[in-house]
Amino acid sequence: MAILKVTINNVTVDAAEGSSILDCVKAAGAYVPTLCHLNLHDGKMVNRVATCRVCLVEVEGRRNLAPACVTIITDGMVVRTNSLKAIKARRKMIELLLSNHPK
Repeated sequence: MAILKVTINNVTVDAAEGSSILDCVKAAGAYVPTLCHLNLHDGKMVNRVATCRVCLVEVEGRRNLAPACVTIITDGMVVRTNSLKAIKARRKMIELLLSNHPK
């Protein structure tokens, strides 16, 4: 398996090919909130449905924000988790989720 270089918030990390942006974010010591992504180590199950879109991040060269839990990294990818664009989008996703909540 190839090792790829990914830059997360100006920190370069090495990651295995096939890793998600979320995996790399954790390796870089950064944080991205999630709701629908569950990594249940004991049950050997990973839920990556990407339905909540709370983990949106900005990827250099992409017009749209990317969900970190399901977007697979590429070599040389540059990701910003703390950009104003990403933070505002995450906030909007939470507002939309809550707007349809029964309580």
